[in-house]
Amino acid sequence: MDFTGKVIVITGSSKGFGKDLARAFVNKKAKVIISSDDQNALLEAASALSIDSFPCNVASFDDMQALVNYAVEKFGRIDIFINNAGIQIAPNNLEDVDLQKLHRLFDVNFFGYFYGCKAILPIMRKQKSGVIVNINSTAGLDGKPGLSAYVSSKFAIKGLTQSLREELEGTNISVYGIHPGGMQTEIYKEKYPADFDDYMTTDYAIEKVMNNFAAPQPELDLVIRRPK
Repeated sequence: MDFTGKVIVITGSSKGFGKDLARAFVNKKAKVIISSDDQNALLEAASALSIDSFPCNVASFDDMQALVNYAVEKFGRIDIFINNAGIQIAPNNLEDVDLQKLHRLFDVNFFGYFYGCKAILPIMRKQKSGVIVNINSTAGLDGKPGLSAYVSSKFAIKGLTQSLREELEGTNISVYGIHPGGMQTEIYKEKYPADFDDYMTTDYAIEKVMNNFAAPQPELDLVIRRPK
């Protein structure tokens, strides 16, 4: 896939995997808009990468619609929309999960993705082309003890991705699911895993993502395991 001149919007991209992914697309000469609800970090990232940015709380459909509208008004189209914003809560047995944190988790990890898809689809249908990428996790593939809340949110994204792909069959709109394993990012800031230093770097995961897009037949559901 040639990214030259392609308009790419990435949510949750003021730091970590999202920011590094934006850098990879910039290096491929794409036109990238990054987004986050952390405005200070967002402005710093946009300045460092010399790209455009737009503040957005993915848990608000109005914000997501505004992000899409901004990109279309600026560039006339959106070729690739990447749902990336995500949060984690500290591992806990199900009965001990804080319900407020649970709702916040789903607001970001699931509703943020659903809102992103809902906001971008009319644009891509009008264009008769486009790519939607949902950054998921290996946690969206298998149950894990102590992670019932997080895993459930990621399974929901998997269902959304596969269902939307079926809905769009026969169109020129593709839907990709990316499932990286644990990465060395701030998503674990509530409680870093004991083996955090063994987690993959964002650069390792991004190399796998970019290589997949460059393949003659990219995997629609790319699973990225940590190197052994």
